[in-house]
Amino acid sequence: MAHLRMMGRPMVTESFFEGPEKKLELVATPGFPSLRALGHGVWERVVGAAGARVISVLHTERCDAFLLSESSLFVFDDWLVLITCGQTTLVDAVPEILRVIPEESIALLVYERKSEHFPEHQPTTFREDAQRLQDLLPGRTLCFGDPHGRCIQLFHTSRPYVPKRNDPTLEVLMHSIDEDVAKQFAPARLPEGGSLAQRLGIDAILPGFTTSEHVFKPAGYSLNGVRGEDFYTCHVTPEKMGSYVSFETNYDFRGQLAGLVESIVGLFRPRSFDLVTFLPKTRPELAVGGYRLGERVVHTVNGYQVSYFQYSISASGPQVSQELTP
Repeated sequence: MAHLRMMGRPMVTESFFEGPEKKLELVATPGFPSLRALGHGVWERVVGAAGARVISVLHTERCDAFLLSESSLFVFDDWLVLITCGQTTLVDAVPEILRVIPEESIALLVYERKSEHFPEHQPTTFREDAQRLQDLLPGRTLCFGDPHGRCIQLFHTSRPYVPKRNDPTLEVLMHSIDEDVAKQFAPARLPEGGSLAQRLGIDAILPGFTTSEHVFKPAGYSLNGVRGEDFYTCHVTPEKMGSYVSFETNYDFRGQLAGLVESIVGLFRPRSFDLVTFLPKTRPELAVGGYRLGERVVHTVNGYQVSYFQYSISASGPQVSQELTP
């Protein structure tokens, strides 16, 4: 992950990296050739158009998982997820994708952008990104949360789409992680004969996945995990100014959401976090021990119930978490 030193702002006095991410998910129409068959070079160009580069690739039977200089790319036969952070311009990847996947072969495209710590240092705004996408593909925009504060913003194609029944997504977006935890990633070192994910217990959150990881200098960490058509990815920005961790998976967490979220949050101990779920026809409500639930927003997007929840440290101390609804 490239690091940026802010200039001309007295309040910013140390190295800073923008951890909050932009995400693109695309589903191809039935009958379109396998996206994996398009070849490694295509995805290198797509990633390069966004302003990132490929560091390594994990090939499994059903997925090609790319670790990037800024986050991750997962390519399956009929869908992909591209996530970038820092000052990347993920929206620039879409015209490159359209060179190999024509508009009529795109069943669904969702572009998501998390609110940044320093949005004024981003090359574009979400509004500008959404307008570019609208010029390429008819769609709609939504904001979950405060558009002038903590939120996620979405652009999604407006054509009809019916998601698969077993197609969930979970995002846990954590701010101000525990300092002792952050120190293990700044600078991070891969242990001899093992992995950092194993040493810190990250791979125990969802066991049985084939993983690849990368440590960045001077700080930062990325991890990809794949098992069949399930994936997870974890990205750590440990700098004291704006420490941030994201964890995302499409693993079917229904019925075990409380335990999964508590495992993730318990590992990094953030002062606050956002929880985002995409679920066909269902809407979760979740109490998380030691955290107070604040703003919540729910909206239907292309057949998914998209739920956005904000949590912050509770002054009342630890509690027992429980899943309120499936």
